[in-house]
Amino acid sequence: MSNGSRSNRAVAVASLAVLAVALGTIPLIVRAGVPSTHLVGMRVSLGAAVLVLFSAATARLVVPWRRWRRIVLLGVVLTAHWLLFFVALNLTTVAVALAIVYIGPVLTAVLAGPVLHEQVSKQAVAGLAMAVVGMLLVVRPGAGATVAGVAAAMASGVLFTAVMLIGKPLVNDVGGLAIATWELVVASIILAPFTIQAVRESSEFWPQFMILGALFTGLAGVVYWTAMSRLPVAVVSVILYLEPASAVVWAALFLGEQPGPLTWVGVVLVVVAGTVATRGMVDGEAVGVTEVL
Repeated sequence: MSNGSRSNRAVAVASLAVLAVALGTIPLIVRAGVPSTHLVGMRVSLGAAVLVLFSAATARLVVPWRRWRRIVLLGVVLTAHWLLFFVALNLTTVAVALAIVYIGPVLTAVLAGPVLHEQVSKQAVAGLAMAVVGMLLVVRPGAGATVAGVAAAMASGVLFTAVMLIGKPLVNDVGGLAIATWELVVASIILAPFTIQAVRESSEFWPQFMILGALFTGLAGVVYWTAMSRLPVAVVSVILYLEPASAVVWAALFLGEQPGPLTWVGVVLVVVAGTVATRGMVDGEAVGVTEVL
């Protein structure tokens, strides 16, 4: 592996890790009392607006015609995933919702071989196993689970898997910025009625909308898909476990929730898992990826 390629992978790992930690604050925003449909509608609309302006300025909106059907599908699946995730957070505890939704990266890593023909390294497998154990310690499901909340979280987790598997071949061909832009445009069209309703009824939540839209959706989408183009899906899956782990830390800092010793052990395990899984990527281990058309 060349020094440039190694450096690109190191940057991808670092940027995705920072993003995952930042996304751990989303449950704090969701619990602010804003309707789930308003949050998702404004999130995708503001994110799309930011990316369309940036993409147009850099002339990076062009997508081959043969890719449009998959991009539309990606936008639809992403919309459903976010809606169900926010619904789950409001119907059950944050711990239960995150524990179930984050089955998604496990399924993705398992399916990356047969679906994407990726060669998963031993470090990635070990890191994934460690991350799953750590995540379960962090978000141990307790009281507050509901049938509806669990069902919504399970559906969101399955759709999370679909987003990663559909998008990986696309990003290799089109690029992270174009994918992030157009998937949000599709999602914003689907959710336009909810966005209009949010503008009319939830104007006091504009700070939350801007954080979710411009930062955690627009900018985050570019970071996520750029990292996806440079890293195997299994490695991306492991790094994403920093999100539920960091959510516990954010809750301790800003909500006064003091987790027990096992929870902190889980946080440490997730961080170590990310280090183990990504060591080969940074040190020069090559992992082959074949695009599935």
